Amino acid sequence: EFEHPLSFTTPSRTMRLATTPAQRARGAKIAEYERFIGERLTPDLAAAEGARGTTLAGIATWEGLITNVRGVQEARAAGHADLRTLVDLGTQVYCQAEVPDTSHLFVSVGLGFHAELTLEEAVAFAEKKLGVLRAELTRRVEQVADIQSHIKLVTEGIRELMNLTPDDGARDGAHGWSK
Repeated sequence: EFEHPLSFTTPSRTMRLATTPAQRARGAKIAEYERFIGERLTPDLAAAEGARGTTLAGIATWEGLITNVRGVQEARAAGHADLRTLVDLGTQVYCQAEVPDTSHLFVSVGLGFHAELTLEEAVAFAEKKLGVLRAELTRRVEQVADIQSHIKLVTEGIRELMNLTPDDGARDGAHGWSK
């Protein structure tokens, strides 16, 4: 919250020293910039970071699919055509299942649709999906960096309005305020 630079607190209330119209205008502009950071840029940054996290989770899921499919391919090459696994029945209730034929699997291709693919097709599809997700991740990372730079720019504008140097935490003594 913005505290006016020419105010001091007593046990009962905050008292404000007399200010000029220019100082009040500068204080209002500082408060406006702080509101902009708090109400616009900070929520935008949180949303962008959340979207980046979702994209990273998607990448991990598709990389996991490729790893698992390659494991099944290696097992098939070693002569193991069947597979024992755990199946999620919902609400984290699992049961053991045996898959007699591991030459095909169902892959979620989006919008609630699943496609039956061979192991090779599943790997190819997952690699294409990873390419799309990695491009999206690049955009998400750039978006987060842009918002962070906007926050820094506005913060520097506030600092300039308050006549602070980047190393100062408060105004210099020339204006009657102590560090």
